[in-house]
Amino acid sequence: MSRRSLLKVGFGFTAAAACTAILPGLAGCSSSDKIAVAGFRFLNAGDVALFSALIPVVVSDVAVLDAAQRTQRIHTVLGNIDAACSDLVVHQQGELRKLMDLLAIGLLRRLLTGVGNWSDASRQDIEAFLVRWRSSRFATLTAGVNALMKLTSVGYYVLPDAWPAVGYPGPLKYVYDAANS
Repeated sequence: MSRRSLLKVGFGFTAAAACTAILPGLAGCSSSDKIAVAGFRFLNAGDVALFSALIPVVVSDVAVLDAAQRTQRIHTVLGNIDAACSDLVVHQQGELRKLMDLLAIGLLRRLLTGVGNWSDASRQDIEAFLVRWRSSRFATLTAGVNALMKLTSVGYYVLPDAWPAVGYPGPLKYVYDAANS
């Protein structure tokens, strides 16, 4: 990468970071938007909307459930994601929070992901966003989508109900009993 390209990328991300600090106030967003949703320790309303849109796309098993089961499963996965985020060290939480805040601002979300509102996004919109970021030449976007997808996948596949879909029979009974006695 040339020096000029590096400066352009640095300027772009600096401008985006500045917008994450300025735009919420201009858009009428308050600091209460950053408060965790009831029942969660880390995820706020914007994060819940983001992961609620990602879960059925990243984990196809969820998309085939009926509406009540899907809602319950998404809520359970959100709890797992919240627990994982809450257990990160402070620095990692800060970096993840920057990404989540960036994706919570409508104008930046539209520019960076092509998605207007997470709750209104179609499966194709989410898939296009994931493919675009996964194949981006910017390491920051690739790292961001990897973090989102890993949190979503791990939040789902730790559920015993998800194990049959990947052929995992569960822990061996004698090993489980020995470890938990």
